[in-house]
Amino acid sequence: MKVIVSLHLKPLPGSPNFLSFEDCLDHAVRNAILIENCGADAIIVENFNDKPFFIKAPPETIASMSVIVREIVREISIPVGVNVLRNDGVAALAIAKATGAKFIRVNQMIFPAVMPEGFVEPIAAKIARYKRFLNCNAKIFADLSVKHSVQLAKIEDFIDNVDRAYCDAVIVTGKKTGEPPEAGILKRIKELVDMPVILGSGATPENLRNYDADGVIVGTYVKEGENYSCKKLKQVLSEAKKLGGELDL
Repeated sequence: MKVIVSLHLKPLPGSPNFLSFEDCLDHAVRNAILIENCGADAIIVENFNDKPFFIKAPPETIASMSVIVREIVREISIPVGVNVLRNDGVAALAIAKATGAKFIRVNQMIFPAVMPEGFVEPIAAKIARYKRFLNCNAKIFADLSVKHSVQLAKIEDFIDNVDRAYCDAVIVTGKKTGEPPEAGILKRIKELVDMPVILGSGATPENLRNYDADGVIVGTYVKEGENYSCKKLKQVLSEAKKLGGELDL
């Protein structure tokens, strides 16, 4: 099972708690190097601390993330991904094209949802066309019934229609950050979709074996304060490597 570490950026310019861009950049690059040295398979960079989020990110967020992701790509050799919260997959694709990032995450690819940020419309059509327009090779990892949302479609609807979205993998989360999904739901999705399935929240060394996933995203669990813990990450990696999976990063 491949392990992707979610690298939570410090508050970026324009967000309520922003302090220093140089500190943001240093923190991100330093932790990215640590994460690679500890053995992770990939990193996904996200503006985790920019809450409350816009549905579509403002220019200063996109510019800041472009600079940071580019520096990370230069410093490490494992694949780097991008997630622009709350649902700006178009910006994530643009950043990936400019920086050489290998994949993006889209929180609401198909079907609408109500989130703390407002009514969020699906963006699969925009993503497919913009990816072609940019001639961008970044892979698309799409959430099915993403955390911190009230979905207007059932999980069966996502399963039946995700093939229309041209995704390369799907992500399954619990209801909120740090909470795992029901193992039975992930198993059902794995059986019925023709693409890799990623466990997107709540993973621990103790519960990984309960999930028949191709990959796992970890973030909060492997942190100590603002920085990442090699000890905790290696515990996750030790269990993940005992499991199978077909996620191509």
